[in-house]
Amino acid sequence: MTHIDVQTSWKDSGYDCDHCGGRVWRRTDKETGRPTQTCLQCEECGCQWTLKGAVQRVGNSDACHRAQREREQNRQEPFPVPPAFIVVGVIGVLLLLVLVGGVTAVRFLIPLSIAALVGWALYRYGRDLTRKS
Repeated sequence: MTHIDVQTSWKDSGYDCDHCGGRVWRRTDKETGRPTQTCLQCEECGCQWTLKGAVQRVGNSDACHRAQREREQNRQEPFPVPPAFIVVGVIGVLLLLVLVGGVTAVRFLIPLSIAALVGWALYRYGRDLTRKS
């Protein structure tokens, strides 16, 4: 039979919980045969976060549940879906281009679509940078 040893160490993270005001600790768990796991945990309400700030476990207090509801309401959709009329319009233009230009038009569409995707990605990246500052 294999013996599994679990060691948990606690270190003050310097943060206070934004739900209950309790002290937040940096928790490190070392378990035999598994990689070391580290997270942040509040000593009062028990909420846990990753080191990057993502919620791992919500505590049991009302303030914790209220904060989680607010977090979910304010969370942005990672890839917003464009309105249906834009999608239908783009598909219509592509079909018209292929019908008028034939298969040759497709060879011009591929570089244009790549350029459009790169431009859109750069626009989103710049917009996200300005929001964070």
